[in-house]
Amino acid sequence: MTTLNSVAPNMKEEIFQRIVKEMKALIRQETEERDNSQDMEAMEEHEVSADPFAELCDTTQADQEDDLEEDIKKELLAWKRSKEATLKKSHFPAKYRDQWVTLFIKYNTGIPSSAAVERLFSTAWDVLRPKRACLSEDNFEYLVFLKGNLHLLKQKFKVPRGVDEEDEMF
Repeated sequence: MTTLNSVAPNMKEEIFQRIVKEMKALIRQETEERDNSQDMEAMEEHEVSADPFAELCDTTQADQEDDLEEDIKKELLAWKRSKEATLKKSHFPAKYRDQWVTLFIKYNTGIPSSAAVERLFSTAWDVLRPKRACLSEDNFEYLVFLKGNLHLLKQKFKVPRGVDEEDEMF
C-alpha cells in the first residue's frame, strides 16, 4: 500500500476495494469448485454425512462473505514488502496464497500485443542512442522504465506545461 500512497494517493481506497473484490471472487470460485467436486465424489460413493445436523449450524452466506472480506483486508494491510530482488511464492500472505499469486500474475503480466511491444521497443530506441551504447543493462532497464512511466512522475511532481520530456529526464 506504500506504493499506492506515493504514486496514486487519491485512488488508494478504490484500488484497495478492487483488490478485496477480486480476491473474494477468486476465493469464492475456488471454494465452489472444491465443494462441487466433493459433492460429486460423495454422490458417487453414496456416503451419508456423519453429522446430519451440520447444515443447520452453518453460518449464513452473508456472514461468510463478511468474514472473508475482513480476512482479506487484514492480510492486505499486514502485508510487508520484501527487500529481496527475486519474487518468491513465500512473499505472499500465507492465507489464500494461491489466490494472491493468481491475482498478482493477472495484473503484473505484460500484454502480448504487437502495439505494446512496439511501444516498448520505440521507447528503448529513444533511450539507447549511439552515445549511450555502453550503458550497463541495469541502467538501460532503469532508463526505459523511467521513460515509460514518466507520466506518473509528472502527476506526482506536477511538472509545469511546456517542459519537454527529453529535457527533464535525459
